[in-house]
Amino acid sequence: MSSQDIIAAIHSLISEGKSVSTAAVRARMSGPVNMASLIQLVNQYKQSPASLTPMAEPAQTQVMQQASQEQRIAELEARVARLEQLLAGKAG
Repeated sequence: MSSQDIIAAIHSLISEGKSVSTAAVRARMSGPVNMASLIQLVNQYKQSPASLTPMAEPAQTQVMQQASQEQRIAELEARVARLEQLLAGKAG
């Protein structure tokens, strides 16, 4: 399991309002865990909760950017369609 999996388990506990401990995080993991990393990340969280930011944020940002791009494409396609109608009206 990677550090990101451990961080995700920590954030899962936080979102459920449960206390973060090595045992609770370990229980969330589905496979073998590097206990040194687990202990280090749990201690890091306890000392500074804001230091463990979930990696879901870049993915969310990417989804938002994609939605923005899709909206922009739709707007451009609509403008092209209007221009084509104007050109067809003048040619006819």
